[in-house]
Amino acid sequence: MSSLSAIGSVLDVGGGTGLLRPLLPSSWNYTCLDSDSRKLEGFHRKFPKDKAIKASATDIPAYDETYDLCILSAVSHHLETSELKCVLNEISRVLRNGGKLLFYDAIWNPRNIEGRLLWLLDRGSFPRPKSELEGLLKKKFIIHKERSFKVLHEYIISWCVKQ
Repeated sequence: MSSLSAIGSVLDVGGGTGLLRPLLPSSWNYTCLDSDSRKLEGFHRKFPKDKAIKASATDIPAYDETYDLCILSAVSHHLETSELKCVLNEISRVLRNGGKLLFYDAIWNPRNIEGRLLWLLDRGSFPRPKSELEGLLKKKFIIHKERSFKVLHEYIISWCVKQ
């Protein structure tokens, strides 16, 4: 991950079973937030020392400026625009000043035939083009670094800093 300090706190919003936990230093306090109890049970079995919270990302049960890093990975395409705006507001609220958001998701590109076929199978109903996602992120964050890549779907990974 992009230049993280030796210690810190992270909230993985919609973190499911904690797939990204191994990418962070073990010294970091890791909290996985998800609304799916079964996924959180799987997370707790794999990472019993870390914290799991069953809650909606639109109303994060945490104090203001609690976390150094928030992760929103493969979640945005499951949210209506109003919900995504609310989630980004909540993430901004719980991030400390200068805190970072790692945003990752597939993007909608109608010229990508493989991606269009995959979107027919995906449970997410709200694929968005890269420009729309960037616009939503820029309302609360400064996009510090961004990468795009394609493996059938097209994806973006954005490192954002709280404004």
